[in-house]
Amino acid sequence: MADASSFDWKKLVGTLAPAVANAFGTPALGIGVTMLSNAIFGKPDASTDDIATAIASGQLTGEQIAAIKAADNDFQTKMKELDVDLAKLAADTDAAYLKDVQDARARQVATKDYMPQVIFFLLLGLYACEFALFYFGKMPTDEFVRALITRAFSTVEVGFTGAVAYFIGSSHGSKTSGDAVRRIAEQQPAGGR
Repeated sequence: MADASSFDWKKLVGTLAPAVANAFGTPALGIGVTMLSNAIFGKPDASTDDIATAIASGQLTGEQIAAIKAADNDFQTKMKELDVDLAKLAADTDAAYLKDVQDARARQVATKDYMPQVIFFLLLGLYACEFALFYFGKMPTDEFVRALITRAFSTVEVGFTGAVAYFIGSSHGSKTSGDAVRRIAEQQPAGGR
């Protein structure tokens, strides 16, 4: 069975249910997930991980695939009935995320707060120590303790990644900035200013 965590959820689900995948990151995603859950499992409460795992497994029956496509069509119809523009909703969600990031950086500049740097270097130190522990140390044989150590490492890694993104930007922010620059360039008349 394929591991769904190694896949991009939106891309994976988009192969069978593109309308639901386009709702990823928006409040409308919950409706789509419920519809896909009903189509695949016959119950409304499966998680996105459950759905991604089922699709990634390659074990879906023809009936399940047909039900997923029907659920995707029903989702599109439901969004039209509710007068929800998924593209605008996704753009608004991205804009809110970027504004939040900008506000956090502006706050740091205005207050000259040193805590983000302290947190960054603390997480860097923890990450380096845990990495050294994994590389040079011996993992305990007790499964529960190993799971706790692995979970702690994952938590620190996510925090460290977020701290790096705070200071140098994320690939999502870079893509958004690049898209904005391309749109501006396309609006420039030929021949310069």
